Amino acid sequence: MDSGQLETWREDLRKTIASAVLDFQDRYGYPPGENAVSEPDAAAAARLAAVRPAIPADLVDLYAAIGAVDLPDVGNGFFLHTASDVAHAHESRDLWHVRGRHDADVVVFASDGGGTQYGLAMPAGSTVYRLPPDAVLGGIYTSEDPRFDVAAPDLPTFLDRLLQAVKTFAASSTTPSL
Repeated sequence: MDSGQLETWREDLRKTIASAVLDFQDRYGYPPGENAVSEPDAAAAARLAAVRPAIPADLVDLYAAIGAVDLPDVGNGFFLHTASDVAHAHESRDLWHVRGRHDADVVVFASDGGGTQYGLAMPAGSTVYRLPPDAVLGGIYTSEDPRFDVAAPDLPTFLDRLLQAVKTFAASSTTPSL
């Protein structure tokens, strides 16, 4: 996605979030938390771009357009981590490789409130994997769980699915899984 498409996605997501929390307190009996898409952090985005091994270009482009996405009240929550968090986790190799049902080097950039993480394949950044909670030893995630699967064929599709999930939540209070 180019910068214009990412900015459009960011603004569409912001509008959808505002719609999703409009009558939240009436539906759930308590006020929503802070559901937001933050502005990009140029220094953090530059740090991410400098990380080695190289972060896929699509992810670097994403963080040039956004700072983070925090949606604690959409379903069980969805989060696109900050560029600083992604860079730190990748450099420290907290979770850098997946194996079992799939085998790839990844960079983890998102999660949900249920412990599932999302990792973008390295080095090209084509596939986004869904990583349900399972064993991580030495930075290697190992799982035969059937939920450990392809969440999207690429980052733009993942972002579109996230936007659609928030739209579904805004319209019906239900959220499809990513």
